[in-house]
Parts: sequence; structure tokens; C-alpha cells
Amino acid sequence: MVRALLLFAVMMLPVFGASAQQSVQPSAGTWAQKKCSFYAKAWHDLLSMSAGGDVTRAFIAGNEGFIAAGCSNGADVCPSSKGDIDLANRLTMAAMNFGTASSFLPFVCRTR
Repeated sequence: MVRALLLFAVMMLPVFGASAQQSVQPSAGTWAQKKCSFYAKAWHDLLSMSAGGDVTRAFIAGNEGFIAAGCSNGADVCPSSKGDIDLANRLTMAAMNFGTASSFLPFVCRTR
């Protein structure tokens, strides 16, 4: 009898587990929007703290474009100055603190 109950419980686990996950987890679109909203806030807050630093126009434009596209355009934002790198590092820490993976960030430097 115990074996039968154990077998039944093991067989039903995927059914109950799947329905519980669906009811608890937000949809992918919702999480993507939240991540972008968090990133946009961090961007504006940290950029304002970087006033007077050597943050380049290209770095600012790249991040603004990434945010304007809903953080989904796969922007290639390359931090090139010390100010860019410092700001990118702080943005990375902020993004990791609110639960995003590092692959979410738009920072990519390509050699030509």
C-alpha cells in the first residue's frame, strides 16, 4: 500500500508542480518589462551621479537607445572611457541586484 501511494505521488508531481509554477511565475513579457524598468531607473540615477565624469556621448546614446527599445534591441553599447567603464560596472551591479542575468545587459565591444 505504501509503495502504491509513493508511486502515485511521484507520478502526480509533474502535474501539480507545473500548475503551481504557472500560477506563481509572471509571464515572460512582464518580467522583461520589469527588468527594463529597473534598468532605466538605475541608468538615470547612476548617470546623474556621474555628471562631470568622462561618460561619452556614444555610451549615453547606446543606453538610451537600449531603453527606448524596451531593452530588447540587443544594443551593442561599448564602454570606451574610464567614466563609461565605471558607469557600466555600477549598472552591472545594480542589474544583478534586481535579479537579471548578465546576458541582459547591452554591453558588448566588438573588434573590427
